[in-house]
Amino acid sequence: MYTLKGDHLKFTVDKLGNVASFYNFLTKHEYIHIPGVLWRIIYKEGERMEIPIYSTGQRFVAQIDTSSADQQTLTIVYEGLQGDDRVIDISLTLRFVMDVDRLTVKSFIDNREEIEIMEFQLFAASGIRSLSGNPEQDAIAWPQDLGRRIPHPALTDLSKYAGFRKYERRDEIHTALSELYPGRLSMQWYDLYNENEGIYVGAHNASHQTVCLHVERDTKTNIIRLGVIQYPIIKKGEKWESEPVVYAPHSGDWHAGAKIYREWIESTGWKPPKQPEWIRQFKGWLRVILKQHHGEVNWDYSQIPLLYDEAAESGIDTIFLLGWEKGGFARMWPDYIVDERMGGEEELRKAIDYVHSRGGRVVLFLSYALIDRQSEFYKSGKGEEATIKSLWGTEIPFSETYCGEGTWRKKGSPPMPMFLACSGSTVWQEKMLESARYCLDLGVDGVLYDLGGITPYFCYDDRHEHKKPNYSCATKDLKYKALHDYVRSRGSDKAIMMEHNIDIFAQHMDISQGSTTKPNPNNLLELYRYTFPELIMTNRECGQDEENYKQLANYSFVYGLRYDMTIFRCCGTLSDIPNYAAYLKHINEIRSKYSDYLLKGRFTDNEGFTLDNTIVVAKSYRAEDGSMAVALWNPSDEPQSFAVQSEDGITKTGKLQPESITVVTF
Repeated sequence: MYTLKGDHLKFTVDKLGNVASFYNFLTKHEYIHIPGVLWRIIYKEGERMEIPIYSTGQRFVAQIDTSSADQQTLTIVYEGLQGDDRVIDISLTLRFVMDVDRLTVKSFIDNREEIEIMEFQLFAASGIRSLSGNPEQDAIAWPQDLGRRIPHPALTDLSKYAGFRKYERRDEIHTALSELYPGRLSMQWYDLYNENEGIYVGAHNASHQTVCLHVERDTKTNIIRLGVIQYPIIKKGEKWESEPVVYAPHSGDWHAGAKIYREWIESTGWKPPKQPEWIRQFKGWLRVILKQHHGEVNWDYSQIPLLYDEAAESGIDTIFLLGWEKGGFARMWPDYIVDERMGGEEELRKAIDYVHSRGGRVVLFLSYALIDRQSEFYKSGKGEEATIKSLWGTEIPFSETYCGEGTWRKKGSPPMPMFLACSGSTVWQEKMLESARYCLDLGVDGVLYDLGGITPYFCYDDRHEHKKPNYSCATKDLKYKALHDYVRSRGSDKAIMMEHNIDIFAQHMDISQGSTTKPNPNNLLELYRYTFPELIMTNRECGQDEENYKQLANYSFVYGLRYDMTIFRCCGTLSDIPNYAAYLKHINEIRSKYSDYLLKGRFTDNEGFTLDNTIVVAKSYRAEDGSMAVALWNPSDEPQSFAVQSEDGITKTGKLQPESITVVTF
């Protein structure tokens, strides 16, 4: 046995190379139910693409160094690995460093074999049934978009949360959560937790290469492995050093993990954005498509003032225009040219001036990812140079066909193909800067880059900047910083926005256009909101029509999400949903009244107060002067009385009618 001890954790690897102990000194709980596998290597050779090497039973040499008073180190060295019925000439070194409160693991591989090592899967917390004896009390805080709660993972088919069809993976052996960062995952950490304790797992990856957060459930033993996958992609003669992976047991729930991650990301230089004042006061926008995919015009430029006036009546002072360009929505991108059919540049400028005269703002849509093969940009040759090239040597399609009353385009034809651009392409960055310049020259207040955080596909085009395919997004945050700096250079109140919530990109964005956030028992919006309380994001998918509109508006209100009014798939106006519009006016007046907390303050979730009614949803906010407000929502169909007590003992009481909200301050 090889054991490291800190103040919070005892970690043991047995003589077979399995994880034998992961003991939380804070709660006096041993988490390992069955000794668990420590790692897995995946390599390719010839036509075989995913050949595994397993850790169990490999020969290794281990050494523990306790010479440092602050740290203990366990180094495990494997020289030659048994796999595929032979010894493979690979050197693998694992270095475990135990600090007071955490275990940090780094991995080193020297490939001397005629193979290509594609991925390294680390499971330093492996063989877990439950945290405190009852797996039904455990959950995983998973950073998909703003956050999801995966209940009792040791007893759950995890593949249903990961988007796999049955039998796409080896689900007769194990089911898994596997997602890439930066992409569908907004952060590169997760937490296995219950109300009293948990394990933080973080990929402390400052290089921004693509990593995969990975949780496996063994289907035969009902144990889970908490892992992080990294991608060496090394051939014979190449060496690889991993980014650190951190495991930290803690008392308390996932909030403890959020604090660990926030402290780490700030140590890398991450800073929250300094938004223009109008962004800090931003309550939402009306998002409309002027010209549709099939060429029909919903509104021309001369009708923008009417659209704005309707939105302003409901307390919405920003209009977000899609399909504003000649090609229409999702056509001819990135050829962004004002459309003469909709009134030309003069009419568009007049509309923008009108909105400004009313104190409003105008934002234009750009796509950060999509290239239409029929666009002049693509035909010029620049488009082909800018696109991601897949493992298969082809461009990656992203196909959409939006339709109107007809069927022949949607049913009788395949989706209209567009291709995904690579952020590692210098040509693409130049086009994105040029597109922003064109929009700002029209006088708008900001631009939004759609699909800004799309899946970080590996790119195999060696004309791009990335040194390995999994580094395709490694410089993306710097590209966004350059776009941010250019937009701000056009005026201190000019704004830059993007679709998706991703921490390293959001530091350069004034607003992030979120993914679906409709109420769901497995939503954990608090995860991202609490970790990054300064960031501003929208409530996408919550303003489409009047179905459950009070629930959607109130839900967004308590979580601090700004209103993304996308009525009838961006083809409607506030006058089409008069009940929602009236309620939106009411709720925006409340936000204005408490703007120092709800708009300009910090989201602090459940901190600073206690509440006597578990049916009522309550979230706290801190103003810059340190004072606190608590937003309360009664999602039930019965009146609910409540008593909120602040941490200094002040109590405020009230009664909430069904599906209503209120705010109390301390």
